[in-house]
Amino acid sequence: MVPTVPRPWRRIPEILRWRGPGHFLLLALREALRPVLYWYAWNVYSTDLEKPLTQPYGRGEFDVRIFAGDPDREAARAQLASLGEPLPANCDARMNRGDALAIVYTATEPVACSWMTFTSGMELAFGITWILHPNEGTQYGAFVLPKWRGYGIFSVMNVALNSYAREHGIKRSIGTISVLNSQSLSMARKLGKTKIMTVILIRIRGVGWTFRKAIGAPLQTRFSGKGVDLGYAAARRLGIGDKV
Repeated sequence: MVPTVPRPWRRIPEILRWRGPGHFLLLALREALRPVLYWYAWNVYSTDLEKPLTQPYGRGEFDVRIFAGDPDREAARAQLASLGEPLPANCDARMNRGDALAIVYTATEPVACSWMTFTSGMELAFGITWILHPNEGTQYGAFVLPKWRGYGIFSVMNVALNSYAREHGIKRSIGTISVLNSQSLSMARKLGKTKIMTVILIRIRGVGWTFRKAIGAPLQTRFSGKGVDLGYAAARRLGIGDKV
């Protein structure tokens, strides 16, 4: 019997192609250290929805449909299932709180999806949750079918969700992009997004300690959670963060 290749190993060519050897090595190092510690680093971007939006740069003919609210619940679930990815465990909760789901199509084939929420409390990682101020939203959960990556589809979803949000009174869109996601970082530059901070989270396994660091703005201006209000000086005294 031919042994099955684990999914992370099957993704190596894809990661090398889209993120480059430098980011690939950092991702490999993070996975190698997973039994001891795990870390994330994101840039946080802001888009002023009261200003004209930069046009998306998708290479191809794409249509976007937005699903929101109870009337769209079953249709949204069916379209997500057609993408071949498992339904989010909290799909109903997302719809109940008013999140919007964007599905991108080429002809009638769904090829990508992304969500936007307008409610504080969504988890970033390690118990750290978003703070959204009045008239703000944040995009999350983007997915593009592998064969359609590299066509600028994320820019299509991003502009569609921001347009929907603006039409419903939202004035600012906030979002995170991993510092290891070179494609999405390029998209942020092309769409003229403003970087407001970089967030670093490191979880030390076994002892349950988490180090939190924000560069560019105080962490508590955008995120909440145990230990977030300690500030830089307290975190410095603790050395590796507080135990959670």
